[in-house]
Amino acid sequence: MKPPITQQLSNKILKLLSYRPRSVFEIKFRLKKITDSEKLINTTIKRFIDKDLLNDQEFASWWVDQRTTHRPKGNIALKSELLQKGIDRDIINANLLDSKKEQKLAKKLISSKKITNKKKAYQYLRARGFSSTSIFPAIDELGFEE
Repeated sequence: MKPPITQQLSNKILKLLSYRPRSVFEIKFRLKKITDSEKLINTTIKRFIDKDLLNDQEFASWWVDQRTTHRPKGNIALKSELLQKGIDRDIINANLLDSKKEQKLAKKLISSKKITNKKKAYQYLRARGFSSTSIFPAIDELGFEE
């Protein structure tokens, strides 16, 4: 016998959250595969928000931290990823790296990749979502050849 739909939805949320934190948008998207009832989905999600198990602010902070630690990306890429995850622009802007941190991350990334050409360094960082205002100071600090 199948559990009631509300229990199925709750179980699905718990399973998804057991892997990694999720945004409300991500959870809603996945629950729509189980039921079409928007009211039921919203009610279930609200219970998880009220218990502080779903929190877009904490998710955005976690996402930025993970990206700067494990697969470094600049603010442009971070903003794009968070928008795709359904995070509000105000929350995104509050969690993006400040310019000094982004420059430091860009410098660290270039150094770790052993890039010695200015043009290649710029292209690499641009592809990783860093802004020009962070790339140029990082490249200048490392004193590349043309």
